[in-house]
Amino acid sequence: MGIYSEQSQKQGLSHKMLQSAEILQMNAQELTELMKELSLENPVVEIEDAMPEDKAKERIQKLEWLASLDEQNRTYYQYDRTDTDDYLNNVEGDKGETLKDALMLQVIGKGYSDLEMAVFAYIADSLDASGYYTEPLGDIACRFGITEEKAAACLGIMKELEPAGVCASSLQESLANQVAKLGDGHELELEIISNYMGQLGKNQLSVIAKKAKKSLEQVKMAAEKIKSLNPRPAQGFGKGGILRYADPDVTVVKFQDRFEILQNSYMYPAIRVSQEYLQMLETNRDKEVQDYLTGKLRQAEQVQAAIEERGSMLLNLAKCLLKAQEGFFLYGQKSLRPFTVKEASEQMSVPESAISRAVKGKYLQCSWGIYPFRYFFSRGAKKGAEGGDMPTELIKRRLKELLDGEDKLEPYSDQRLKELLEEEGIVISRRTVMKYRESIKIANSRERKQF
Repeated sequence: MGIYSEQSQKQGLSHKMLQSAEILQMNAQELTELMKELSLENPVVEIEDAMPEDKAKERIQKLEWLASLDEQNRTYYQYDRTDTDDYLNNVEGDKGETLKDALMLQVIGKGYSDLEMAVFAYIADSLDASGYYTEPLGDIACRFGITEEKAAACLGIMKELEPAGVCASSLQESLANQVAKLGDGHELELEIISNYMGQLGKNQLSVIAKKAKKSLEQVKMAAEKIKSLNPRPAQGFGKGGILRYADPDVTVVKFQDRFEILQNSYMYPAIRVSQEYLQMLETNRDKEVQDYLTGKLRQAEQVQAAIEERGSMLLNLAKCLLKAQEGFFLYGQKSLRPFTVKEASEQMSVPESAISRAVKGKYLQCSWGIYPFRYFFSRGAKKGAEGGDMPTELIKRRLKELLDGEDKLEPYSDQRLKELLEEEGIVISRRTVMKYRESIKIANSRERKQF
């Protein structure tokens, strides 16, 4: 009996630790869904609205007070005051039509069910910077409790929307979808996209002509048509940036002489224990009822504790980042410095795995915009003879500036980019240049060359 009790205790502890770790890595939307599911299957649990009216008024008053002390932050306080569900903020501050807006307007009023509309919104939120959907269909199926076939059908509807080529899984599929919308008479373009993209990128038109058994003139015309297509359907919907759609988990507010961190727990509902069932636990002497309610009460308490632990971790992590990246919060991206998860782990006295879970899907808002927590972690590269470090994000940004300004008839090779960066004091290998270039989705010099 003693052994069984000890094993049960270990299993319970293990489950509690697992639950705490899972909740820590959940974003606000996932946490909200967990609470709703918990309230449905656990009668002891009741959930409150994500933001009751009295709390909303209290928060608005506080934000207005903060805004009066820090004029420069007015631009993002307005997002906290809005009552709409379409909370969309662009890091770069662009207030034009978003890609999600454009897509959702095309499906509204078309007779789709609430579930289908929710799936459409999820897909629109999950598009990458180019407008591609690259996540597994199983993610949609699991999140909404539908089959992969139903998920594929919803994604198929999204792929038919404008801009042409949106929601494709790759550049190849996007271009093929755009050609398909042109109608008949473009078989050669589809053939080139399907079979000869590598040769097209290298401008080997004669090779394509030989393999496709077409004249060089026909291939040239098809190649021009393909080059006129849009490789990034998301282009034109704002300036881009680190993040397009997100609710911040914490907000860092700058005062004249200090910073204050606000935890945005209003984004998800609070859970509480039902007084009715607590009274039943006290008055009902039936052992089976007692055991059942005790178990459900313990489950509710564990989830509450895990949520509080999650909030505490995010707050402490934000404090750690504020201390480590104070230059960024004062002066912007140029002052971002290299900072690793290991350093944060040591400073906070928590495992690196806990930091990794905490940053997953979490966002921080400040006067410069909304950023993923992971943005503040980078190893960087050596800068100058003194050996000081320069953050990866700044190197990528400088690399893009060099590529944007290059001669398209004679584009820079990775070796030349390495040399140009070294002339500015940024010591970096050619291989790292290639990795950074690919990470910002820019092709190699052969593929960028224009004739």
